Amino acid sequence: MYFQLAGTQVRLLGSMHLFPATSPRMPACVSQAFDWAETLVFESDAQSVLPFLKREGGESLEHLLPPDVWRRLDATWPSTGALAPLSGLRPWAAMMVAPTLCQRVVEGVEPRMLREADAQAKPYRFLETAAEVVASLESIPLSAIVSGLELLLADLTEPQRTLERMQAAWLQRDLQGLYDVAAESPMFNLPGIRSAILDARNHAWAPRVRDALETPKRTLVVVGALHLCGPGNLIEHLAHRVEQIGEVD
Repeated sequence: MYFQLAGTQVRLLGSMHLFPATSPRMPACVSQAFDWAETLVFESDAQSVLPFLKREGGESLEHLLPPDVWRRLDATWPSTGALAPLSGLRPWAAMMVAPTLCQRVVEGVEPRMLREADAQAKPYRFLETAAEVVASLESIPLSAIVSGLELLLADLTEPQRTLERMQAAWLQRDLQGLYDVAAESPMFNLPGIRSAILDARNHAWAPRVRDALETPKRTLVVVGALHLCGPGNLIEHLAHRVEQIGEVD
């Protein structure tokens, strides 16, 4: 999951945004990648996206979902905090957040790296703005969101199983294995969801990563590992030879 763009000072690191709570260990290659870098590039600032989770007016989410889906989802939703009330969320926000409510997780690569970068005054930037993230997610058809929520509610244990299997593949640096696990997830195969979350963003990121290829500074680009595998992945869009970096003792 750790690659050098040949002939440049740019490296790619495929991350896990969340770890299962039972396996919070950060692999050595992540720390090595951070120590190597003089500057960091992340997907987006998650904190800047949070204000966009809620609608500004418009129809309540309750009226956009089938009654049974709304009833079951509302029964499990937090009654207080940034995610409440459920009725005020955008449909895609409910779909993105709902699986995490079924998981036992701890923070993954990016939050830890960002804290360490701040502590060391190591510069970093983002590949996309919050508005661009939201625009991509807004493109997901409501029908796909409803189908995704129905599939989730049919098996609330699936998100945790999938996360644990994906992390196992990630720790083994098995990109194909990681993609195969994700491809078995029902929500991953719904029309519009994969395109919005992976394909469209990979396409938009590629020229921004290419812009960094001439930099003399050691630059680490950190993106979710699924962006580096499967059809239309970021490496394909870059059209630049990459070399896998082995574990350093």
